[in-house]
Amino acid sequence: MPLAAGPTAQIIAIGSEMLTPEKTDTNSLFLTLELNNLGISVTGKQVVSDQLHRISEAVLECLVRCDLLLISGGLGPTEDDLTREAVAMALGRNMAFHEEILERIRERFRKFGRPMTERNRKQAFVIDGAEVLPNPHGTAPGQALEIDGKLIFLLPGPPREIMPMVMEHVLPRVSAHFPLPVLRTFTFRIAGLGESEVDDRVAPIYTRVANPETTILAAAGDITLQFRAIADTGKEAETMLAALADPIRAELGERIYS
Repeated sequence: MPLAAGPTAQIIAIGSEMLTPEKTDTNSLFLTLELNNLGISVTGKQVVSDQLHRISEAVLECLVRCDLLLISGGLGPTEDDLTREAVAMALGRNMAFHEEILERIRERFRKFGRPMTERNRKQAFVIDGAEVLPNPHGTAPGQALEIDGKLIFLLPGPPREIMPMVMEHVLPRVSAHFPLPVLRTFTFRIAGLGESEVDDRVAPIYTRVANPETTILAAAGDITLQFRAIADTGKEAETMLAALADPIRAELGERIYS
């Protein structure tokens, strides 16, 4: 059952390589953790190949469904780095060249004793109306936009670049923009019962409420019940969790081992 109303986020990971068995999208896990800590529910994630129209379509589809859109990857200097162009296309906006960004990129190359190629010029284009997010750990700056009250962030793909940018620039902007609730979680680990049997016994309890949200995860010989509550304060969220967890604990008894 869905959680109570609050800001929702969608994540798009750009990169054809992540649609192969060799590469995994780990940025979405990091982003989800940090957004959940703010009380923002991630309602969808997807990986999109390096194709202009596919990225643009994904952006438009996600904006219909969320308040906050985070896009990682595709900000590099190569021909298949198309995130800037695709987002501009989706929003019907132009891009402007920023000489000061290019100079920062040149300086980074000089620092490492390497020549900058002309391909890096594309990293100095900014979507009209976007705020530039500095990236001292790489050549690709991020970009932040607000569209009809929704926030969009274009973020670099390498973890060593996206992580500090999110912590230093994205989360503070998100916190200032949205009235954020508090999200708390609680987990039971259960043994000796199958998934359907657990659900038969506890569904009459958890289906009475939409918040907290209940998720059942099954593995061989082990069932996990996770509850997620959203409220205005941590105390209120914890009270809601206890009101749901206590009768489930009484129902399952010693089957709960953690």
